[in-house]
Amino acid sequence: MSIFEAPPASPASPGGSDQPAAPSEERRGLSVVQIGVLVAAVAFLAGAIGFVVGERANGDPLNRVDVGFMQDMGFHHDQAVEMSLMLLSKDEVDPALRAFAQEIILGQRYEQGLFSALLDRWGHSSDPGKTVMDWMGQPMPAEEMEGLATEAQMKDLREASGTDAEALWIALMSDHHLAGLHMADHGARYGADRTVVNLAEAMVRYQRSEVLDIQRYRARREVPIPAGFTDPLRDQRLNPITFTDPPD
Repeated sequence: MSIFEAPPASPASPGGSDQPAAPSEERRGLSVVQIGVLVAAVAFLAGAIGFVVGERANGDPLNRVDVGFMQDMGFHHDQAVEMSLMLLSKDEVDPALRAFAQEIILGQRYEQGLFSALLDRWGHSSDPGKTVMDWMGQPMPAEEMEGLATEAQMKDLREASGTDAEALWIALMSDHHLAGLHMADHGARYGADRTVVNLAEAMVRYQRSEVLDIQRYRARREVPIPAGFTDPLRDQRLNPITFTDPPD
């Protein structure tokens, strides 16, 4: 699901027991025509955003949250793309789950392009450096960033096959997205630039929606939650503050 197609999502219940709606039809892989339409839409929207930022003449509009959010999220996206490419390289993966992976690759690579263009426009590097999350008041080494799979988990995913690979990919991607929407929620609340804030708000909604969609798939196909992982539907990050409260 792209940031331009995400449907409005309703806040989860206070108890954190947000349950998936009735199962929707399983997704199919993108056709050549669909990909062509998506690329055309991306080109148009990227051009429109470039025009807007190019027209500004009052200096750098980005605050430290805007910059940190885009740097860290761009870095974070790399692993989601890598995990999705791993899944697509495997045999015996259900076509509906392959479609999820395809959408993640297309959507997150596009967002990385936007982040790089906006950062470069105002003289900022796209590289987050060795320390991340400082813009959220939670500085940590880049390799320990919230939501990132460990080297051991990536090795397990690389070597897994069949249902085991599907179950592990769903678990890792769910954790990855929960961390991503938590970061986007902070960016939406405390960013300064309207373009960046709009991107962050959209990411909160579509990453939450993708987590729920993947859980519907898991329930429908009776894919187990691997040992060491918890139910994403009970994670408090699925209830972002952006849905209910204005920034402080």
